Amino acid sequence: MRKSVTEDFGLIIVDSIATLYRLELGNSNDITNVNRELGLHMALLSEISRKKKIPVLLTNQVYADFEDREKVRTVGGDVIKYWSRALLEIQKIRGDLRKLTIIKHRSIKEGNSILFRIVQNGIEEVDG
Repeated sequence: MRKSVTEDFGLIIVDSIATLYRLELGNSNDITNVNRELGLHMALLSEISRKKKIPVLLTNQVYADFEDREKVRTVGGDVIKYWSRALLEIQKIRGDLRKLTIIKHRSIKEGNSILFRIVQNGIEEVDG
């Protein structure tokens, strides 16, 4: 994959990075090996992004914490958090209204959020 990605790429998008991770966890008792494989994939994407200056956008699945239903956990847990430079959470509020919250970022305060809608011409911020 390293050699096939050139500087001509403008963006790399991986939809649901942990889907195969979840499937593999269902088939394997070796959690350490599954986590290592996910880490290797994340490291490769990070290297491509850094060395070739190509942004990488990943989406991921989340689930409710078993002990605190108000908390959301990331599938792939610490592996995803470690390799991600920024984590954003998007929640559906009602209808077409969404809320974006900063979970992790180097220069933006965690917990900052905005309300928005996806409209015909792009994204429209909604006053909260």
